[in-house]
Amino acid sequence: MADRRKYQKKKGFIDRRTHPDRRRDKQSHKQQWRYPSWSEQRLQYITRYVLLVTGLIYFNGMFEYSSSWMSITQLNLFLFGYVLFVTISFIFAHIKHHSPLRFRIAMWVDIFAVSIGVLNDPFVVPLCSLVYIIIVLGNGMRYSMSLFVEALAGSFASAMIVLTMRYAGSVYSITPGVVFLYVFATMILVYSYILMQRIDVAHQNLQESSRIDHLTGLLNRSALMESVKSCFSCLETGNGNDRLVVMFADMDKFKQVNDTLGHAVGDQVLVEIANIIRYSVRGDDIAARYGGDEFVLVIRDIGMGQADMISKRIQESVRTWGRENGIDVSLSIGIGEAPTHGNSFDVVLESVDRALYYSKSTHGPGGVCHADTAQVQP
Repeated sequence: MADRRKYQKKKGFIDRRTHPDRRRDKQSHKQQWRYPSWSEQRLQYITRYVLLVTGLIYFNGMFEYSSSWMSITQLNLFLFGYVLFVTISFIFAHIKHHSPLRFRIAMWVDIFAVSIGVLNDPFVVPLCSLVYIIIVLGNGMRYSMSLFVEALAGSFASAMIVLTMRYAGSVYSITPGVVFLYVFATMILVYSYILMQRIDVAHQNLQESSRIDHLTGLLNRSALMESVKSCFSCLETGNGNDRLVVMFADMDKFKQVNDTLGHAVGDQVLVEIANIIRYSVRGDDIAARYGGDEFVLVIRDIGMGQADMISKRIQESVRTWGRENGIDVSLSIGIGEAPTHGNSFDVVLESVDRALYYSKSTHGPGGVCHADTAQVQP
C-alpha cells in the first residue's frame, strides 16, 4: 500500500472524484420546458373549470351585480366563451399532451379572463385579482421558469392596466385596502419567483448530475440509452443516406492495473482514457462510460474508414499516455454502423460486442475490429 501511495505521489495522481473535469451538456444552460404528465395537465383543466363555476356563482348569486364596464349578460357570455375555449384546449391537450404553444396561449387567455373579472368586480378590493397568483404559480411550477417569468410579467402588467381603467379619474377610490392587496400580492410573487428560480437551478443541476458518470465526466449508461433513442429515431425518419457509427472501447489489462497499482490509480487511468475519448470526438457526438472499463461512442455522419482513423488516434493517445506514466494500458475497439449492422442501438452494439470478443480471443488485445466481419486491423 505504501508503494502504491509513493507511486501515485511521484506520478502526480489526484482523486478526480473530488476534482472532476466533467463534460457539460451544451444545452444545460438553455431554458428547457418541463412536460408534466397528462394527469397533471388534466388537474390544471379541472382547476380552470372549478374557478369558472366559482366565478359564475360569485357574479350571479353572491350579491347584486353592478359594473360600469359590462352588464351581467355580457359578462356571462364572456365566461361561457371562456368555457368553450377551455373545453377545446382540453380536447387538443388530450390528443397532443406536449405543446409549448398551447401552454402559452392558454396561460394568456387565463390572464385575460381574470383581468375581465377584476375589471368588473364590484368590490373596492377586487377579490378576483387573487387568481393572478394561481396563474403565475400554476404555469411556472408546471412548465418552465421562462413561462413563470412571462406569467408574472403578464399578470402584473394586466393588473396595472385594469386598475388604471377601474380608478381612472377617481384617485380617491384607491383605498389603503387596494394598495396593500397589491403590495402583498407583489411580495408573494417576487418571493415565489426567487424560490422558483432556486428550485429550477437545483432541478437542472440534479438532472445534469443524474446523467453524468461522476468519475469520468462522460455520460453514464442511462443517459447514453436516452440519447441514442433520438439518434436512431432520426435515422429511421431520414432520407436513407444517414449513418451512425457505434464504437465500443474495452480497456485491456484493467484488472492487472488495479491489482498491482491500486484502485486509485485504476480510477485515474479511467479518467485519462475518458479525457482522451472526449477530446477525440466532436462536441455533439455521444461519449459515455458504459460500465466498468467499457466506453461507447456514437458518431453521426461518418463512415467506417473515418471511424477507423478515430479509433487508431484514441489508441495511440492511450498508449502514449501509458508510456509516459509507466503503465501498461491499451484499448480494444469494435466498430459498427447503422443501418448496415442493425436499425437499433442494441442490435448494433451486440454485433460490435461479438466482434470485439472474437478479436480479443483470436488476435489478442489492442486491435480495431468491425462488426459481423470481425476484421481486425493492427
